[in-house]
Amino acid sequence: MKQDRHALQRLRRLERVREVAKQTAVMESAEAEGTLGQLVALRDRTRAIAASYRPPVAETDGGDLRRMRAFVEGVGRLTGQTEQDITAAQSRADALRGDLAAAQRRLSLASERTIRCRKALNAERPAETPARRSNWHET
Repeated sequence: MKQDRHALQRLRRLERVREVAKQTAVMESAEAEGTLGQLVALRDRTRAIAASYRPPVAETDGGDLRRMRAFVEGVGRLTGQTEQDITAAQSRADALRGDLAAAQRRLSLASERTIRCRKALNAERPAETPARRSNWHET
């Protein structure tokens, strides 16, 4: 009986550790999703900036066109780098989602083991008889 109580205490500690691991995985996954969202917004803004720069029709010379083209190409390179960052962030977010799912499975297994152990302890405990009231006066 004492061993079972110690086992239950160990299982409760394990369950708390698994809960902390799950919370950590949730935080990391949320952070990765947030980073991914920021990168997607950055990519969209840089694309919009590059698309909005069109050479003016009047009063442009070769130097102006060259500077404009260099600027747009620079923004295009930024967009390409952001695409690579998005790919990396997406794979990291996917990996962290997998870690989160694994942490949830480990937590549920630990919780189930704790519940089974608690039920086994309760089953071993002798049934308590309810206190009976003595009727001294027999009325």
